[in-house]
Parts: sequence; C-alpha cells; structure tokens
Amino acid sequence: MKTTINHYSANAEHYYSLYQSISASSVHGYLEQALANITPSTALDVGAGSGRDANWLAAKGWQVTATEPATELLNLAKQHSQENVTWCNAALPALEHLPKAHQQFELILLSAVWMHLPSEERPAAIKRLSELLSNTGNMYVSLRFGPSDPERPMYPVSYEELQALAADNGLTARNLNPVPSEDGLKRSDVEWVTVELMKTGKK
Repeated sequence: MKTTINHYSANAEHYYSLYQSISASSVHGYLEQALANITPSTALDVGAGSGRDANWLAAKGWQVTATEPATELLNLAKQHSQENVTWCNAALPALEHLPKAHQQFELILLSAVWMHLPSEERPAAIKRLSELLSNTGNMYVSLRFGPSDPERPMYPVSYEELQALAADNGLTARNLNPVPSEDGLKRSDVEWVTVELMKTGKK
C-alpha cells in the first residue's frame, strides 16, 4: 500500500482533477435510490481521494468522515470540502486515528479502494469495517476488474472472495450489478461491480 499511497500523493493534482471530472451521481447511480430511503446520518468515506463523494453525501445531509492516506491529495481535498465533512489521514486495514475512536456509521463507502489491498490484508480490513458499521447500516464496496498499474499496484478481486470475508465477520453481501458496469472514465479495459454489505439479520 505504501507505494500506492506515495504515488497518489506525488501526483495529487492529476488525480484530484481526474476524479473531479466525473460526477459522484454518475459513478454511484446505484446509491441514489438507496439513499432516497435512508435518513441522512453518519457516513464514512474510505480512501476519499478528491472528496468528490464525501461532498456529494454531505450535500444530501450526511455527516461525513473522510479518510485519505495520501497527504497531498488529502490537503487538496480539504481546501474544497463542505463543512459537514471531517477529514483524517487513515488507511486500511487498521483505519487508525479516526476522529471518534468508537463511532459507528450508518453508511460506509469504499469507492475504487478494495483492489489496492493485497489479499492478505483484506480479512483484517473487513473485520475493522464490520466493527465500524452500525447494526442498521449499509456498506458499499466497488470492485475493479481490469489491468493493474505498476505505479499504484492493484490486486485481483472477486465478489466470491468479498462475500466469504463478509460472512466470516457477520455480514451479508449482495452483488448490485452481476453484469459489470462500464468505467466512468471511459477506459475500455476496466469494469466495475458494486457490492452491498450489511449486518447479517438486518431487516
């Protein structure tokens, strides 16, 4: 992860502009209907990047905690942040140094993050995320399918792996788009699947 974090920090302005070039609503269309039926509460945006998604959620009334371990990208995002977004430098799998150590969240978002975690770090990451998710909350994880980038290594992902890790931590997984969706940045060799996770037994 250190190589990836350093790359994002060293190229912060590029990635900030890139992520801001596409709207959160077009990337997260699957969330629009879900959020319409949820009263805004506390949200956690893990690997928040430019802050695009955190600001989008904040505009809908959510109190957002946004984590970003790439320092320069974090600094850029904070300059353009809405008031009800709290920023912190924290990285998976441990997500240390959150503003409120024992807070739980009604909404957790991992957008374009999971593929950066090596497989051996994923069990600890899901365990930590399950601790942060409230009993009534929902978590959304996007899975990237496509070639890796040597400057920001990406590792193979699958719905089945995430489903098994979820089950090991008291979570139920649901694949929101069994047919992968096209890439928002129009890369022909990249596709995405979004997985919804919630506490097993939640109604």
